[in-house]
Amino acid sequence: MVRRITVLLVLVLVTSGCDRDAPMLLVKAVAVGVPSLAPFFDESQGLGHDTAVRSLPAPGSLQQGDTPGLYGGTKQPGICDVEQLREFLTDPRNHRKARAWGDVFGITTDGIPDFLDRLTPVLLRHDTLVKNHDYKKEKAVPFDSLLQAGIAVLVDEQGVPAVKCSCGNPLLPFTGDTDRIDVEFPPGDTAWKGYDRSSVVAVRPASRQLERLALVDVHEPDRGITRPVGTTGEKDTSFSTRKMRVVPDLAGSTSGAASRRLAAVGLRAGGWPPWGWPPPMTERGGRRTTPWSPRPTRRPGNVCGSGST
Repeated sequence: MVRRITVLLVLVLVTSGCDRDAPMLLVKAVAVGVPSLAPFFDESQGLGHDTAVRSLPAPGSLQQGDTPGLYGGTKQPGICDVEQLREFLTDPRNHRKARAWGDVFGITTDGIPDFLDRLTPVLLRHDTLVKNHDYKKEKAVPFDSLLQAGIAVLVDEQGVPAVKCSCGNPLLPFTGDTDRIDVEFPPGDTAWKGYDRSSVVAVRPASRQLERLALVDVHEPDRGITRPVGTTGEKDTSFSTRKMRVVPDLAGSTSGAASRRLAAVGLRAGGWPPWGWPPPMTERGGRRTTPWSPRPTRRPGNVCGSGST
């Protein structure tokens, strides 16, 4: 019996990602404002505009795409020229690039305009792991990449990075173990300023298609931005990230219903917005409330593996 239990424990450890003998995964670092070596789009055309942002520690290396405050924005929302990207990819002269670009997402060139209409421009607030793609020999060549906080990206309807704005390179979710990465920085630069391993995240899709994203102004953290999905900033509305939020009564709700009700008031299941962990909930008029604190701290994760806490 003891022997049987020991075997089961070993199997659990291996399958849960605790095998520390697994090889490290090489990840190429991509810094703010640094041109790609093999871009889909000519970066001199001003397709995207990155912003200097210090990466924040995150409450877990895996973040869901609908997490409030996962991404940022500014009062000047023109960080990604989606229309210019559409014109480039629908130009017959760029048909081969467009075909390779669409293949990454499993869509035809005819489906590209509709796909772009459902994307939303944001700024990364954390150094973010993605499956990036260069354009080489008329094909999209994938490679694992760490995008620096401040890089402008387009995210899809489930909050996952889909396009690096400055070069138009298509992005897919990172599928490796976030705890087993070896980050390769450009020659002569061992790490960009402010790099912190605790700030690295990978984004997994939200459980449903989103109607809006709750962003944080990267220049004014007390200011939140509500951006409808598929818009580029012209329909933004503002809110205070310090505003007291009423925690809804979730008794008897399914996990999916509870997550939706929390997201509707700017909270999330299993944690708080990644711009900070608030003080204990207080009673106000018989209702439990909590503020959104802009002071980020890191909570300890699991001993093995990774994920939201």
